[in-house]
Amino acid sequence: MTKAAAGCGTSGTTFAARSYGEQVERGGVGAQGGPRRPRRPVGTAVLALLLAVLAGSGATPPEGPAEVRGEHHGPVVGAQFHGLWDEWGPGERALVLDRLAARGVRHLRIDVSWAMIQPAGRDRYDMAWGVPFVDRVLAMAHERGFEVTATFWLTPEWARPPRGERSLPADPADYAAALRWAAERWRDEVVAWEVWNEPNSATYLDPPDPVAYTRLLRAAHGAVRAGDRSAWTVLGGTEYVDVDWLRRCYEAGAQGSFDVLAVHPYPSPSDASPLDPVPPEGHGLRDLDALLAEMDRRGDASPVWLTELGWSVHGDLASTPPWARGVDEAEQARHLQQALELLRTEFPRVRRVYWYAASDTSTGRAHQDHFGLLRRDGSPRPVLDVLGCHATGRCGRPATG
Repeated sequence: MTKAAAGCGTSGTTFAARSYGEQVERGGVGAQGGPRRPRRPVGTAVLALLLAVLAGSGATPPEGPAEVRGEHHGPVVGAQFHGLWDEWGPGERALVLDRLAARGVRHLRIDVSWAMIQPAGRDRYDMAWGVPFVDRVLAMAHERGFEVTATFWLTPEWARPPRGERSLPADPADYAAALRWAAERWRDEVVAWEVWNEPNSATYLDPPDPVAYTRLLRAAHGAVRAGDRSAWTVLGGTEYVDVDWLRRCYEAGAQGSFDVLAVHPYPSPSDASPLDPVPPEGHGLRDLDALLAEMDRRGDASPVWLTELGWSVHGDLASTPPWARGVDEAEQARHLQQALELLRTEFPRVRRVYWYAASDTSTGRAHQDHFGLLRRDGSPRPVLDVLGCHATGRCGRPATG
C-alpha cells in the first residue's frame, strides 16, 4: 500500500493551523512559557520516577508492568487519534475519546506539528493558539486516562530549506530544542516521542535521506531525555518494514539514539490477511522476521512498536491497485484478531500496536478515509470490539500496559 493510502497527516488540512499573519494579528506568537497543569496521579508519578532513575543510569526505560515482570501476553494495543486535525470539533474529539475509553482502550498515538507550535522563530512559541490547542487535546486524553505517544514532525518555514514542511530542518538543533521544550511541557501527558512519521517515504520526508534523518534522531534523543527523562524516544515508524533503509540508519550511527524502533507493516496487497504469505513484491507482518534478524545481528535489543497497522473498509473497482484494496467490516475485525495472535505467538519483541485509526476521516479518498474503529458518524465497527477485548484482557489472557 502506498502512503497516498495511509499514514498520519495525509490530509491537505491535517492540522488546524492558522496563518502566521492571523496569529500576529491576534497576538498569538509569543515567547516560550505558559502554566503547567497538575502532575500525574500519584501511582503514575511513582512509575515515572522509577523510569527516570533507570534512564539516568543509562538503561533503556522499561516498557511497562508486563515487561518489568518478565511476562508477555501479547502487545499493548492502542489507536491513532488525529485529534489535532482541523476536521474535528471539540464535541467530535470528545465522542471518539469517550467511545475508545468505554471499550478499555488506554493508549493513543497523536501527531503533533512542530510548525504549529513554533511558527515564527526560535524561542517563539504560539502561546495564544497553537500551544494551547495542543494543551486542550492532550488534556482531553489525559483526563480520560489515556497514555499518549506523540509523533513530532512538520518543519516551520523559518527552520527549513525551501522544500516544504515535510523536509528536515536546516539545523537539527532547532528541532531538538523544540522537542525538548515540548517534552518538558507535556511530560504529564506524553510518555513517548516519535521522531517524524514514515521518514523513509518521500511522501512524508522530502528527501527520505537515512543519514540526514539519523542526525535528527541523535539530536532528538538527547532532547527528549533533557525535557523528560522518563519518556521514550521512538525511531519514526517506517512505511512498511523497510529493512534496507533502517540498515542505512544503523550504518549512520542510529543505534543507541532511540529506546524503541517503530515500523508500519501494512499489508500489500492491502486486503491480505496477516496469515497470508507475503508475495515477492508485497509487504506484511512477516517482514518483521528480517527486521528482527538485522537488529539481532547488530546486538540491538530495543523493543519494536507498530505505530500504525490497519485495514480499510470499502469496495473495489476492477482498476483498484493492490495497495488500495478494501475489506468488509467482518474481515477487518478478523484480520486484527489474526494479527494480534500472530504477534503474541511469533513476535514477542513487538510490544505495542497502534491501530490506524480511531475514526474514519474526510479526505475524499476512499481508502484513506475508512480505516476507523469508528465510522464517521461515531458509530463503532466490529474491529473496536476486538481491540477493546485485547486492551482489557477479556480475550482469555491478562491485560498488558
